[in-house]
Amino acid sequence: MLFRDRPHRSVLLIPLLIFLSACGGKGSTHHSSPPRSNVDLAISEANFTVSPAAADADDPITISGTIQNVGSETANEMLGDSFRIRFNLSTDGTWELNEVGFLEQIITAPIPPGGSLDFTYTGPYGGGETLNRFSDFCNSTNPDCPQPQFGVIGAKVDGAEEINEVEEGNNFAFKPIQVVGTVVAATFRGCDFGLPGDYGAAPGCDLSITDGLTTYTQHQPCVNCGDATQIVFPNEIRREIVVSVTIRDCSLPLQCGGSWEIIAATSKPGLPVSTKNALVSAGAPSGGDGATVAHIEIRDPNY
Repeated sequence: MLFRDRPHRSVLLIPLLIFLSACGGKGSTHHSSPPRSNVDLAISEANFTVSPAAADADDPITISGTIQNVGSETANEMLGDSFRIRFNLSTDGTWELNEVGFLEQIITAPIPPGGSLDFTYTGPYGGGETLNRFSDFCNSTNPDCPQPQFGVIGAKVDGAEEINEVEEGNNFAFKPIQVVGTVVAATFRGCDFGLPGDYGAAPGCDLSITDGLTTYTQHQPCVNCGDATQIVFPNEIRREIVVSVTIRDCSLPLQCGGSWEIIAATSKPGLPVSTKNALVSAGAPSGGDGATVAHIEIRDPNY
């Protein structure tokens, strides 16, 4: 897998590291305040592992590796010295400037020049900043974004950049992981009145589905909606969505109604598909409006 860098991000590719070294790039300007040290922390790419190879955002994953000090000065030499190691999820093997990630650990053990320290941590990648950055996790040119999608787990030693190291570009290691999300579909089950038009404006039945970052809307009756079943989120990693069904300007003599069925399917390699269904309906009296809002769990936490 090829890992790309972006402006103000740390880089993985060796040719780019050589280029940055030639240009004198040793890290961010954050390092203007700590005194220059001869510590040089690195992560062994060969020893960096992530398991299992496919996981949803709630699954505990085990991350192991080795921190090396390839400098000429001891890291954490004095009592009370420490640095942080952070882990993130990305689509392309990059680390955002000042990103905290989903897991952080504090290292206090001294690492002498030429020495190393093994680490193993367990936690879900859905913690921390992951769900603030991603919801419908897609890293595909396919508009259907079939699940699971490949993501990248990254490790950053000296994650808070507390040490002014000899070299900052070797603080990273990356491993691919299959990000198991949930396909969320909405099947239209009927609207007994209304006119074709815009969501939130025309009389009829409105559907809104949000995961907190992205919102899908649909108005019924609709002349160009295609199939009754619409894929809303092809690889959703949040476990809960909010579904709203709204009846606007009921024009029937007594009452109006409409509904959608929410179908959520999660598929892990080697396991049967796990499916959850929910029917969301709303009604309104003649000449009036009505709405139903439902918080729906779309993924079985035990799957």
